[in-house]
Amino acid sequence: MPSELPPDLWRMLTGTVGLVATANGERGVNVMAAEWASFVNKAPLYVAVALGPGAVTRELIEASGGFSLTLCSEEQASLADFVGSFSVEEVDKTTSALLDLGPPDVTTVPWVRGGVLALECRLRRTIALPVHRLFIAEAVAAHLPPVPRRPLVKHGEMFGLGAPAHRCRVVVAVRTLPGRLLTVCASGPAARGPDLWRVTLMAPAGDVPLGDFPSTRYGDLHARIPLNGPEVPHPLDGARIRVDRAGAEPGFARLVPPVPHHGHGSHELQEQPSWN
Repeated sequence: MPSELPPDLWRMLTGTVGLVATANGERGVNVMAAEWASFVNKAPLYVAVALGPGAVTRELIEASGGFSLTLCSEEQASLADFVGSFSVEEVDKTTSALLDLGPPDVTTVPWVRGGVLALECRLRRTIALPVHRLFIAEAVAAHLPPVPRRPLVKHGEMFGLGAPAHRCRVVVAVRTLPGRLLTVCASGPAARGPDLWRVTLMAPAGDVPLGDFPSTRYGDLHARIPLNGPEVPHPLDGARIRVDRAGAEPGFARLVPPVPHHGHGSHELQEQPSWN
């Protein structure tokens, strides 16, 4: 039998804290904190917000057909904690001096100033989950701060971001194709010097240079390399591929026999696997 999932696994998620604002004739403007808020489509820009059964905001969104979403900045940790701790039925949260609302441009719902980004959103779809309810909305207006702000993230507790996580090594993977062809894909930090990727076949009998290759338009390596030269050993059992890039630690990948593949654009992979 499968093991039982720990009840607090959801706390392992890391995401930007959101502030969801709604406007209702009877209750006025309400703001709540939403831990589960994210983008779910690029163009048009859609956002999704998951709200629990105790959130009055669920009723307010469905009644009005929209909301605003502010992605919190580091400075808004105290505000996010407060609006996430009290209901609109208990107190008028808009009376707080920390809550600064901006006027909407397209909808009728104000938005919270001071965040990384604020969006005016129109509801497009509601999905009932076993406990939560997922509201999917289209962003119809955006409000950016005059100076970029750093996000407030939630991972159990709330955190600000530290220094950027710098990439320091090449990561490479390969696919062997019938006819002794090799596809090599790699990513890594920007080159300190010529923008080239050096590919080497590491065989038990010795290393074989396979060439230097320029980056793709996205700064990665994507090359197809024949393995038919007289210097390439037969068979290739136990061989690896090494990819070097100036200023980065090298990356390695295992060579395995080609297998049939029926994906789009891969008709050349329909033959039987063979190293020879």
